[in-house]
Amino acid sequence: MKRISILLLIGLAFSCSEPVRYDMVIENIHFFDGHKDQGVVNIAINGDTISAISSTKLESDSLVNGNGKFLIPGLVNAHVHASKLEDLKAGFPLGVMYLLNMHTGLEDRESKWRHMSSDSIGYSILYGSGHAATVPGGHPTQFSPDMETINDSLSIQEWVDHRIANGVDYIKIIHVNHGFMGDPVPPSLSYGQIKDIIAYAHDKGFKVVVHATTAKEMIEIAKFKPDGFVHMIDFKDELPLDDHYYKIIKESGVFIVPTGGISLKSLDGLPPFMVEWVQDNLLNAEERAAIIKKYHENNILLVAGTDAQEGQMDFAEDYFLELELYQMAGLSNLEILKATTGNAAKAFELPIGELRPGSKATFLVLNKNPLEDIMNIKTINQIWKNGKTK
Repeated sequence: MKRISILLLIGLAFSCSEPVRYDMVIENIHFFDGHKDQGVVNIAINGDTISAISSTKLESDSLVNGNGKFLIPGLVNAHVHASKLEDLKAGFPLGVMYLLNMHTGLEDRESKWRHMSSDSIGYSILYGSGHAATVPGGHPTQFSPDMETINDSLSIQEWVDHRIANGVDYIKIIHVNHGFMGDPVPPSLSYGQIKDIIAYAHDKGFKVVVHATTAKEMIEIAKFKPDGFVHMIDFKDELPLDDHYYKIIKESGVFIVPTGGISLKSLDGLPPFMVEWVQDNLLNAEERAAIIKKYHENNILLVAGTDAQEGQMDFAEDYFLELELYQMAGLSNLEILKATTGNAAKAFELPIGELRPGSKATFLVLNKNPLEDIMNIKTINQIWKNGKTK
Protein backbone atom coordinates (compact mmCIF):
# COMPACT_ATOMS: atom_id res chain seq x y z
CA MET A 1 0.00 0.00 0.00
CA LYS A 2 2.83 2.38 0.89
CA ARG A 3 4.57 1.62 -2.42
CA ILE A 4 1.37 2.29 -4.39
CA SER A 5 0.95 5.67 -2.62
CA ILE A 6 4.51 6.65 -3.49
CA LEU A 7 3.99 5.71 -7.13
CA LEU A 8 0.78 7.73 -7.25
CA LEU A 9 2.55 10.76 -5.83
CA ILE A 10 5.38 10.39 -8.35
CA GLY A 11 2.85 10.09 -11.18
CA LEU A 12 0.93 13.12 -9.95
CA ALA A 13 4.09 15.19 -9.69
CA PHE A 14 5.10 14.14 -13.21
CA SER A 15 1.70 15.03 -14.65
CA CYS A 16 1.72 18.42 -12.89
CA SER A 17 5.10 19.21 -14.39
CA GLU A 18 3.90 18.61 -17.95
CA PRO A 19 3.52 22.01 -19.70
CA VAL A 20 0.13 22.93 -21.10
CA ARG A 21 0.02 22.62 -24.87
CA TYR A 22 -2.16 24.91 -26.94
CA ASP A 23 -3.63 24.60 -30.42
CA MET A 24 -1.57 27.56 -31.59
CA VAL A 25 0.85 30.11 -30.16
CA ILE A 26 1.81 33.45 -31.68
CA GLU A 27 5.29 34.13 -30.35
CA ASN A 28 7.18 37.35 -29.68
CA ILE A 29 4.53 39.78 -30.86
CA HIS A 30 4.07 43.36 -29.61
CA PHE A 31 0.62 43.46 -28.00
CA PHE A 32 -1.93 46.19 -27.22
CA ASP A 33 -4.91 44.73 -25.35
CA GLY A 34 -7.38 47.59 -25.97
CA HIS A 35 -6.34 49.50 -22.86
CA LYS A 36 -2.57 49.16 -22.35
CA ASP A 37 0.62 48.47 -24.26
CA GLN A 38 1.69 45.05 -22.96
CA GLY A 39 5.01 44.90 -24.76
CA VAL A 40 6.28 41.73 -26.47
CA VAL A 41 4.36 38.61 -25.40
CA ASN A 42 3.33 35.12 -26.49
CA ILE A 43 -0.38 34.53 -27.16
CA ALA A 44 -1.98 31.08 -27.06
CA ILE A 45 -5.17 30.22 -28.92
CA ASN A 46 -7.41 27.19 -28.42
CA GLY A 47 -10.18 26.91 -31.00
CA ASP A 48 -11.80 30.34 -31.31
CA THR A 49 -10.56 31.69 -27.97
CA ILE A 50 -7.44 33.30 -26.51
CA SER A 51 -6.32 30.93 -23.76
CA ALA A 52 -3.15 32.55 -22.42
CA ILE A 53 -1.05 35.71 -22.74
CA SER A 54 2.42 35.45 -21.28
CA SER A 55 5.90 36.88 -21.42
CA THR A 56 7.22 33.31 -20.93
CA LYS A 57 7.28 30.54 -23.50
CA LEU A 58 4.01 28.75 -24.28
CA GLU A 59 3.94 25.26 -25.78
CA SER A 60 2.25 24.32 -29.04
CA ASP A 61 2.86 22.18 -32.11
CA SER A 62 1.74 25.16 -34.18
CA LEU A 63 3.97 28.19 -33.63
CA VAL A 64 3.57 31.51 -35.46
CA ASN A 65 6.48 33.93 -35.45
CA GLY A 66 5.19 37.41 -34.56
CA ASN A 67 8.59 39.07 -34.41
CA GLY A 68 8.39 42.67 -35.64
CA LYS A 69 4.59 42.60 -35.80
CA PHE A 70 1.98 44.35 -33.63
CA LEU A 71 -1.29 42.77 -32.45
CA ILE A 72 -4.38 44.80 -31.48
CA PRO A 73 -8.09 44.08 -31.00
CA GLY A 74 -10.42 44.45 -33.96
CA LEU A 75 -11.52 48.07 -34.42
CA VAL A 76 -14.97 49.20 -33.27
CA ASN A 77 -17.25 51.57 -35.20
CA ALA A 78 -19.63 52.55 -32.41
CA HIS A 79 -22.23 54.39 -34.48
CA VAL A 80 -23.59 52.99 -37.73
CA HIS A 81 -26.92 52.50 -39.45
CA ALA A 82 -26.39 49.28 -41.39
CA SER A 83 -29.16 49.17 -43.96
CA LYS A 84 -27.82 46.53 -46.34
CA LEU A 85 -25.80 43.38 -45.88
CA GLU A 86 -22.87 44.88 -47.78
CA ASP A 87 -22.47 47.40 -44.94
CA LEU A 88 -21.31 44.56 -42.71
CA LYS A 89 -18.55 43.67 -45.20
CA ALA A 90 -17.29 47.14 -46.10
CA GLY A 91 -14.97 47.74 -43.15
CA PHE A 92 -13.79 44.17 -42.59
CA PRO A 93 -10.75 44.37 -44.92
CA LEU A 94 -9.67 47.50 -43.03
CA GLY A 95 -9.93 45.85 -39.64
CA VAL A 96 -13.27 47.30 -38.53
CA MET A 97 -14.46 44.14 -36.80
CA TYR A 98 -17.40 45.44 -34.77
CA LEU A 99 -20.36 47.63 -35.78
CA LEU A 100 -22.83 49.09 -33.29
CA ASN A 101 -26.12 49.75 -35.04
CA MET A 102 -27.91 52.82 -33.69
CA HIS A 103 -31.30 52.38 -35.34
CA THR A 104 -32.96 50.12 -37.81
CA GLY A 105 -36.51 50.13 -39.02
CA LEU A 106 -36.38 46.34 -39.38
CA GLU A 107 -35.60 44.63 -36.09
CA ASP A 108 -36.09 41.09 -37.45
CA ARG A 109 -33.46 41.76 -40.11
CA GLU A 110 -31.07 43.22 -37.57
CA SER A 111 -31.51 40.15 -35.36
CA LYS A 112 -30.69 37.82 -38.27
CA TRP A 113 -27.65 39.87 -39.22
CA ARG A 114 -26.38 39.92 -35.64
CA HIS A 115 -26.58 36.13 -35.50
CA MET A 116 -25.04 35.62 -38.94
CA SER A 117 -22.21 38.12 -38.44
CA SER A 118 -21.07 36.66 -35.14
CA ASP A 119 -19.04 33.92 -36.84
CA SER A 120 -19.03 34.57 -40.61
CA ILE A 121 -15.57 35.39 -41.94
CA GLY A 122 -15.60 38.58 -44.01
CA TYR A 123 -18.36 40.25 -41.97
CA SER A 124 -17.95 42.71 -39.12
CA ILE A 125 -19.75 41.57 -35.96
CA LEU A 126 -22.99 43.50 -35.48
CA TYR A 127 -24.67 44.65 -32.28
CA GLY A 128 -27.77 46.82 -32.26
CA SER A 129 -30.44 48.90 -30.58
CA GLY A 130 -33.32 47.89 -32.84
CA HIS A 131 -35.77 50.78 -33.13
CA ALA A 132 -34.71 54.05 -31.56
CA ALA A 133 -37.10 55.63 -29.05
CA THR A 134 -39.09 58.45 -30.62
CA VAL A 135 -42.65 59.75 -31.03
CA PRO A 136 -45.01 59.62 -34.03
CA GLY A 137 -43.62 61.92 -36.71
CA GLY A 138 -40.31 62.29 -34.90
CA HIS A 139 -36.85 61.54 -36.23
CA PRO A 140 -36.15 58.95 -37.72
CA THR A 141 -39.70 58.05 -38.76
CA GLN A 142 -39.02 59.82 -42.07
CA PHE A 143 -36.71 56.89 -42.90
CA SER A 144 -38.66 54.18 -41.03
CA PRO A 145 -42.36 55.05 -41.30
CA ASP A 146 -43.47 51.67 -39.93
CA MET A 147 -41.27 51.71 -36.84
CA GLU A 148 -42.79 51.34 -33.39
CA THR A 149 -43.01 54.64 -31.50
CA ILE A 150 -43.93 55.71 -27.99
CA ASN A 151 -47.48 57.06 -28.19
CA ASP A 152 -50.85 57.24 -26.45
CA SER A 153 -51.43 53.55 -27.19
CA LEU A 154 -47.96 52.27 -26.30
CA SER A 155 -46.37 53.09 -22.96
CA ILE A 156 -42.68 53.59 -22.29
CA GLN A 157 -42.53 50.31 -20.39
CA GLU A 158 -44.23 48.39 -23.20
CA TRP A 159 -41.95 49.98 -25.81
CA VAL A 160 -38.78 49.06 -23.89
CA ASP A 161 -40.10 45.56 -23.21
CA HIS A 162 -40.67 45.06 -26.95
CA ARG A 163 -37.06 46.02 -27.69
CA ILE A 164 -35.79 43.60 -25.06
CA ALA A 165 -38.05 40.83 -26.39
CA ASN A 166 -36.57 41.46 -29.86
CA GLY A 167 -33.07 40.85 -28.51
CA VAL A 168 -31.50 44.32 -28.63
CA ASP A 169 -28.11 44.92 -27.01
CA TYR A 170 -28.83 48.44 -25.70
CA ILE A 171 -31.52 51.12 -25.89
CA LYS A 172 -31.21 54.25 -28.03
CA ILE A 173 -33.22 57.44 -27.46
CA ILE A 174 -33.73 60.27 -29.96
CA HIS A 175 -34.12 63.90 -28.94
CA VAL A 176 -34.16 66.72 -31.49
CA ASN A 177 -34.46 70.47 -30.98
CA HIS A 178 -32.96 71.72 -34.25
CA GLY A 179 -34.34 71.61 -37.77
CA PHE A 180 -32.09 70.69 -40.70
CA MET A 181 -31.69 72.98 -43.70
CA GLY A 182 -34.37 75.32 -42.39
CA ASP A 183 -36.93 72.56 -41.81
CA PRO A 184 -39.19 72.94 -38.76
CA VAL A 185 -38.16 71.06 -35.62
CA PRO A 186 -39.86 67.64 -35.71
CA PRO A 187 -41.83 66.26 -32.75
CA SER A 188 -39.65 64.75 -30.04
CA LEU A 189 -39.81 62.97 -26.72
CA SER A 190 -40.21 65.19 -23.69
CA TYR A 191 -37.44 65.31 -21.11
CA GLY A 192 -39.78 63.61 -18.67
CA GLN A 193 -40.29 60.72 -21.09
CA ILE A 194 -36.53 60.43 -21.61
CA LYS A 195 -35.98 60.30 -17.87
CA ASP A 196 -38.52 57.47 -17.57
CA ILE A 197 -37.05 55.48 -20.47
CA ILE A 198 -33.56 55.67 -18.97
CA ALA A 199 -34.78 54.65 -15.52
CA TYR A 200 -36.87 51.73 -16.78
CA ALA A 201 -34.17 50.43 -19.17
CA HIS A 202 -31.56 50.63 -16.42
CA ASP A 203 -33.89 48.76 -14.09
CA LYS A 204 -34.03 46.03 -16.74
CA GLY A 205 -30.23 45.95 -16.93
CA PHE A 206 -29.77 47.70 -20.29
CA LYS A 207 -27.40 50.49 -21.29
CA VAL A 208 -29.01 53.63 -22.74
CA VAL A 209 -27.50 55.97 -25.32
CA VAL A 210 -28.95 59.24 -26.54
CA HIS A 211 -29.00 61.07 -29.86
CA ALA A 212 -28.69 64.75 -28.94
CA THR A 213 -26.72 67.34 -30.92
CA THR A 214 -26.92 70.53 -28.82
CA ALA A 215 -25.36 71.49 -25.51
CA LYS A 216 -28.77 72.56 -24.21
CA GLU A 217 -30.22 69.08 -24.73
CA MET A 218 -27.17 67.28 -23.42
CA ILE A 219 -27.04 69.34 -20.22
CA GLU A 220 -30.69 68.59 -19.50
CA ILE A 221 -30.55 64.88 -20.38
CA ALA A 222 -27.26 64.32 -18.52
CA LYS A 223 -29.20 64.84 -15.28
CA PHE A 224 -31.01 61.54 -15.95
CA LYS A 225 -27.73 59.56 -16.09
CA PRO A 226 -27.81 57.98 -19.54
CA ASP A 227 -24.77 55.87 -20.29
CA GLY A 228 -23.67 57.82 -23.34
CA PHE A 229 -24.34 60.39 -26.01
CA VAL A 230 -23.81 59.12 -29.54
CA HIS A 231 -23.11 62.58 -31.01
CA MET A 232 -21.22 65.68 -30.00
CA ILE A 233 -22.77 69.11 -30.43
CA ASP A 234 -23.24 70.13 -34.06
CA PHE A 235 -24.24 73.79 -34.35
CA LYS A 236 -22.25 77.01 -34.45
CA ASP A 237 -24.97 79.03 -32.71
CA GLU A 238 -23.96 77.51 -29.35
CA LEU A 239 -20.34 78.64 -29.52
CA PRO A 240 -18.47 79.47 -27.42
CA LEU A 241 -19.23 76.68 -24.96
CA ASP A 242 -18.58 77.62 -21.34
CA ASP A 243 -17.01 75.35 -18.75
CA HIS A 244 -20.43 74.61 -17.23
CA TYR A 245 -21.24 72.35 -20.18
CA TYR A 246 -18.12 70.22 -19.74
CA LYS A 247 -18.61 70.12 -15.95
CA ILE A 248 -22.15 68.73 -16.29
CA ILE A 249 -21.12 66.16 -18.89
CA LYS A 250 -18.13 65.04 -16.82
CA GLU A 251 -20.14 64.74 -13.59
CA SER A 252 -22.82 62.67 -15.32
CA GLY A 253 -20.26 59.96 -16.12
CA VAL A 254 -21.41 59.57 -19.74
CA PHE A 255 -19.26 58.55 -22.65
CA ILE A 256 -19.44 60.30 -26.02
CA VAL A 257 -19.28 58.93 -29.56
CA PRO A 258 -18.47 62.24 -31.34
CA THR A 259 -19.21 61.23 -34.98
CA GLY A 260 -17.41 64.40 -36.05
CA GLY A 261 -15.24 62.98 -38.82
CA ILE A 262 -17.73 64.07 -41.46
CA SER A 263 -16.39 67.59 -40.99
CA LEU A 264 -13.22 66.42 -42.74
CA LYS A 265 -15.07 65.00 -45.71
CA SER A 266 -15.16 66.99 -48.92
CA LEU A 267 -18.36 68.86 -49.75
CA ASP A 268 -17.65 68.49 -53.47
CA GLY A 269 -20.71 67.30 -55.33
CA LEU A 270 -23.25 68.79 -52.94
CA PRO A 271 -25.62 71.48 -54.22
CA PRO A 272 -24.27 75.00 -53.57
CA PHE A 273 -27.19 75.90 -51.27
CA MET A 274 -26.44 72.86 -49.09
CA VAL A 275 -22.72 73.68 -48.93
CA GLU A 276 -23.58 77.22 -47.84
CA TRP A 277 -25.97 76.00 -45.13
CA VAL A 278 -23.42 73.50 -43.77
CA GLN A 279 -20.65 76.07 -43.66
CA ASP A 280 -22.87 78.70 -42.01
CA ASN A 281 -24.53 76.43 -39.44
CA LEU A 282 -22.52 73.31 -38.62
CA LEU A 283 -19.25 73.12 -36.73
CA ASN A 284 -16.16 72.79 -38.90
CA ALA A 285 -13.30 70.39 -38.18
CA GLU A 286 -11.26 72.90 -36.16
CA GLU A 287 -14.26 73.76 -33.97
CA ARG A 288 -15.05 70.11 -33.41
CA ALA A 289 -11.44 69.29 -32.60
CA ALA A 290 -11.39 72.03 -29.96
CA ILE A 291 -14.48 70.55 -28.28
CA ILE A 292 -13.09 67.01 -28.42
CA LYS A 293 -9.89 68.31 -26.83
CA LYS A 294 -11.97 69.68 -23.94
CA TYR A 295 -13.86 66.39 -23.62
CA HIS A 296 -10.55 64.58 -23.28
CA GLU A 297 -9.12 67.10 -20.82
CA ASN A 298 -12.22 66.54 -18.66
CA ASN A 299 -11.67 62.75 -18.71
CA ILE A 300 -14.87 62.12 -20.67
CA LEU A 301 -14.60 58.70 -22.32
CA LEU A 302 -14.45 58.95 -26.12
CA VAL A 303 -15.51 56.09 -28.42
CA ALA A 304 -14.93 56.21 -32.19
CA GLY A 305 -17.90 56.04 -34.57
CA THR A 306 -18.86 57.45 -37.96
CA ASP A 307 -22.67 57.63 -38.14
CA ALA A 308 -24.18 57.00 -41.57
CA GLN A 309 -25.03 60.64 -42.28
CA GLU A 310 -27.75 59.56 -44.68
CA GLY A 311 -25.23 58.04 -47.05
CA GLN A 312 -22.55 60.72 -46.64
CA MET A 313 -20.24 58.51 -44.55
CA ASP A 314 -19.23 54.92 -45.24
CA PHE A 315 -18.19 52.35 -42.66
CA ALA A 316 -14.77 51.73 -44.19
CA GLU A 317 -12.27 54.45 -45.21
CA ASP A 318 -14.35 57.23 -43.65
CA TYR A 319 -13.78 55.63 -40.24
CA PHE A 320 -10.25 57.00 -40.34
CA LEU A 321 -11.52 60.57 -40.75
CA GLU A 322 -12.78 60.29 -37.18
CA LEU A 323 -9.28 59.36 -36.04
CA GLU A 324 -7.78 62.30 -37.96
CA LEU A 325 -10.13 64.57 -36.04
CA TYR A 326 -8.82 63.14 -32.75
CA GLN A 327 -5.29 63.85 -33.98
CA MET A 328 -6.32 67.46 -34.62
CA ALA A 329 -7.66 67.55 -31.05
CA GLY A 330 -4.19 66.66 -29.76
CA LEU A 331 -4.98 63.16 -28.49
CA SER A 332 -1.97 60.87 -28.26
CA ASN A 333 -1.71 57.77 -30.44
CA LEU A 334 -2.41 55.67 -27.34
CA GLU A 335 -5.61 57.57 -26.53
CA ILE A 336 -6.82 57.35 -30.14
CA LEU A 337 -6.10 53.62 -30.23
CA LYS A 338 -8.10 53.20 -27.02
CA ALA A 339 -10.99 55.16 -28.58
CA THR A 340 -11.07 52.68 -31.48
CA THR A 341 -10.92 49.58 -29.27
CA GLY A 342 -11.08 49.21 -25.50
CA ASN A 343 -13.08 52.35 -24.74
CA ALA A 344 -16.04 50.74 -26.54
CA ALA A 345 -15.77 47.70 -24.26
CA LYS A 346 -15.86 49.99 -21.22
CA ALA A 347 -18.70 52.10 -22.56
CA PHE A 348 -21.06 49.38 -23.75
CA GLU A 349 -19.90 46.46 -21.58
CA LEU A 350 -19.91 44.21 -24.64
CA PRO A 351 -17.21 41.69 -25.68
CA ILE A 352 -15.68 44.08 -28.21
CA GLY A 353 -12.42 45.95 -28.66
CA GLU A 354 -10.36 44.24 -25.96
CA LEU A 355 -8.29 41.06 -25.68
CA ARG A 356 -7.59 38.92 -22.62
CA PRO A 357 -7.68 35.20 -21.75
CA GLY A 358 -11.22 34.06 -22.51
CA SER A 359 -11.77 36.61 -25.29
CA LYS A 360 -12.64 35.49 -28.79
CA ALA A 361 -9.49 35.45 -30.93
CA THR A 362 -10.62 38.41 -33.05
CA PHE A 363 -7.74 40.75 -33.73
CA LEU A 364 -5.47 42.46 -36.24
CA VAL A 365 -1.81 41.72 -36.89
CA LEU A 366 -0.10 44.90 -38.10
CA ASN A 367 3.22 45.41 -39.85
CA LYS A 368 3.88 48.69 -38.01
CA ASN A 369 3.30 50.04 -34.51
CA PRO A 370 0.18 52.28 -34.24
CA LEU A 371 1.53 53.76 -30.99
CA GLU A 372 4.19 55.43 -33.11
CA ASP A 373 1.73 56.59 -35.79
CA ILE A 374 -1.99 55.91 -35.37
CA MET A 375 -2.44 55.46 -39.11
CA ASN A 376 -0.24 52.38 -38.85
CA ILE A 377 -3.51 50.59 -38.01
CA LYS A 378 -3.87 50.49 -41.79
CA THR A 379 -0.73 48.33 -42.17
CA ILE A 380 -2.69 45.11 -41.81
CA ASN A 381 -0.78 41.87 -42.20
CA GLN A 382 -3.56 39.52 -41.07
CA ILE A 383 -7.16 39.74 -39.86
CA TRP A 384 -8.29 37.07 -37.38
CA LYS A 385 -11.90 36.40 -36.47
CA ASN A 386 -12.80 33.79 -33.85
CA GLY A 387 -9.44 32.06 -34.24
CA LYS A 388 -9.54 31.96 -38.04
CA THR A 389 -7.82 34.02 -40.71
CA LYS A 390 -8.13 33.95 -44.46
